[in-house]
Amino acid sequence: MPRTRIPKEDILKAAAQVIRSRGAGALSVRNVASQLGCSTQPLYSQFGSQEQLRQELAAYIRDTYLRFQYTSYKEFGQKFLTFARQESELFCFLYLRRREPGQTLLDDANQEHTVELLARNLEMTPRQAADMHRQMQYHCYGLGVMIATGYRTMSDEEISDELGEFYAIMLRHYKQAASEDELQHWLTRSRNLIL
Repeated sequence: MPRTRIPKEDILKAAAQVIRSRGAGALSVRNVASQLGCSTQPLYSQFGSQEQLRQELAAYIRDTYLRFQYTSYKEFGQKFLTFARQESELFCFLYLRRREPGQTLLDDANQEHTVELLARNLEMTPRQAADMHRQMQYHCYGLGVMIATGYRTMSDEEISDELGEFYAIMLRHYKQAASEDELQHWLTRSRNLIL
């Protein structure tokens, strides 16, 4: 009898659905096979181990849900926090897990584009832009955890206001704006980033 072959993407979709409906703790080869209505053999032939499935699932979720086009810097944060709200279990799977030493804290599929956008619009070096973006990532990560775990609920408008306020704080710091007029100059100059 020929072995059943299930496409890798179908397995990853089923694994994501297991997490969505039952939480990250329910992710197992057996539960994914049950979701697909098959034995565990096709999954092991595609992935080899449950750990490999977890690793490839994390990459799949990042590419499917967190690699997006955006035209403003605020939109980057809004999409990340919307993911935390709408796909809380997937967010927790990606971000609320113990990392190995040396692993990246945040997986940002849009890092290069974002740093380039900030550097160009704010007349910063790429290093300054990367530092500023890292601070925004930390802020968004903290908010995302609170949203995904139910500690805090935020409407789209509240998210927009929060990101705008934090952007102004960062802009004051990174552009060393000594006065409100100077801050307003940079806010006006970069309004395309925060619309």
